[in-house]
Amino acid sequence: MKPIALIGMMGSGKTTIGKQLAKELHLPWHDSDLFIEQTTHEQIKDIFATKGEAYFRTLETRALQTLLTFPGILSTGGGIIIQKENREHLKNNAYVIFLEASIQTLVTRVDDQNRPLLQNEPMEQKLRTLYDKRESLYRECAHDTIKTDHKTVEEIVTLIKQKLPQ
Repeated sequence: MKPIALIGMMGSGKTTIGKQLAKELHLPWHDSDLFIEQTTHEQIKDIFATKGEAYFRTLETRALQTLLTFPGILSTGGGIIIQKENREHLKNNAYVIFLEASIQTLVTRVDDQNRPLLQNEPMEQKLRTLYDKRESLYRECAHDTIKTDHKTVEEIVTLIKQKLPQ
């Protein structure tokens, strides 16, 4: 079985849902941002600050290529879909679910202290700008979409399990 990859904006629930889905399906859980932090021994915010976003995106692509060789559930970083190569890897090597959330929901869920892309601009405005740039890219590589607004973790996990290929 191909890995199940969760994509979406920061705050859409990729980590929380990924962990619970992995638990219920008795599969390993992986997170691309955690993988980067563990392999570089640096926090994402520090990588952005010292080496820049372009360098981080290169690390992200390498991490994705590695993690897609593992079975289980993969929670990805919100910007993983920026690189065309990543979208192709995801679409061809995983069952991809876009966890979609409204800007209002994202604002209530996101802590901007550890989010390099949310600095220096009002959070709602920055989230809207990022979402507008990324929405079509999420849809391009997703096999399925689940709206997470006003749903519990359990409801979202149940919906995903119902949609998984048999």
